Amino acid sequence: MSKHIYMRSKAVHSLATPDRSSSAAPPLQDESKRYQQLDSVTEGKPKEKDNFFLSWYKHHLRNFFHAVKHPKERKGRTSVVKHDDEETDGLEKKDEATTIVQAPLPEISDHSLLLTEQSRRSLHTALPALVQGRKWVLLYSTWRHGITLSTLYRKSQLWPGLSLLVVGDKKGSVFGGLVEAPLKPTDNKYQGTNNTFVFTDKSAQPTIYRSTGANRFYTLCSKDFLALGGGGRFALYLDSELLHGSSACSETYRNPCLANSQDFDVKEVELWGFVYGSKYDEILSLSRKTETICRWG
Repeated sequence: MSKHIYMRSKAVHSLATPDRSSSAAPPLQDESKRYQQLDSVTEGKPKEKDNFFLSWYKHHLRNFFHAVKHPKERKGRTSVVKHDDEETDGLEKKDEATTIVQAPLPEISDHSLLLTEQSRRSLHTALPALVQGRKWVLLYSTWRHGITLSTLYRKSQLWPGLSLLVVGDKKGSVFGGLVEAPLKPTDNKYQGTNNTFVFTDKSAQPTIYRSTGANRFYTLCSKDFLALGGGGRFALYLDSELLHGSSACSETYRNPCLANSQDFDVKEVELWGFVYGSKYDEILSLSRKTETICRWG
């Protein structure tokens, strides 16, 4: 029996890997020889013969489809570029030089003392589509309008809608949040929507923390303070004189401390509005009306 198995495996191997020296023989003669060898091995065993033909057919069919999907390489070198979000069908693709062109940022009314161009670009990308593309107008800044919270509230009324509050402390941290203007003092009543967010820009690459949906404690305006986020602690807190503040983890945005330390001394505050082009000159003129400036430290 072992001798029969050996003879059968030898015949099957000879069918799968024909001798190259006989490759010049006509194809029909080769096929007839293979069938004769198969008959000699599987004589009297029709079931084994059928199984062999089925396996042989599947093998050649698989090779056919493999040859279609993977054609022979052409002369020269071709690189294959695959992307995680792109399906490939096995066909080779040549490298194509791609140039990423960044869209120009919208016009800005004044130079920011807190935001670099890269920071502004990152924040612009994070803005809701509703305000992307609008011109940036400096509605309020401590260096132009004074350092009182009441002035910030008053200047926020120049342009209702989403506005970007940016704070810089004396240790060099930059942070803030997107708020809904106008900012109006209320009696423990939050305002804003889930379009708002807070951010920190410790490494010149802003990190955005959006609403988690845990609550609606977006912005709280008081005559004594301005706070963003809530649910235990404020994400950002500024006192009435815009001299001191604090930052902690909030349930609203699930953010870490935005500054280098929980308590900080304020250096600058800016409030940016996003204005239609048709209203730009009008709002710009109103925003540049200065207040009585009083600074300490």
